[in-house]
Amino acid sequence: MIITTFVGLATLVVGLLIGWPVLVALSAIFVLVQVMMLTARSVVQRNDRRMAERLEDKRRRRRG
Repeated sequence: MIITTFVGLATLVVGLLIGWPVLVALSAIFVLVQVMMLTARSVVQRNDRRMAERLEDKRRRRRG
C-alpha cells in the first residue's frame, strides 16, 4: 500500500513536469485516497490492539 502511494506521488510529479493537468488531478486524488486508507488501517490496528488488551485483562480477572 505504501509502494502504491509512492507510485502515485511519482505520477503526480511527472504530470507536473510534463504539464498534464488531468494526470495531476487524478494522481492527487489517488494519493489522498491512499493516505486516508493508510490512516484508517493504522487506526483500526491500534483499536484492535487495545481491544485485545482489554479482553486479556477481563480473562485474567475471571481466572483470578
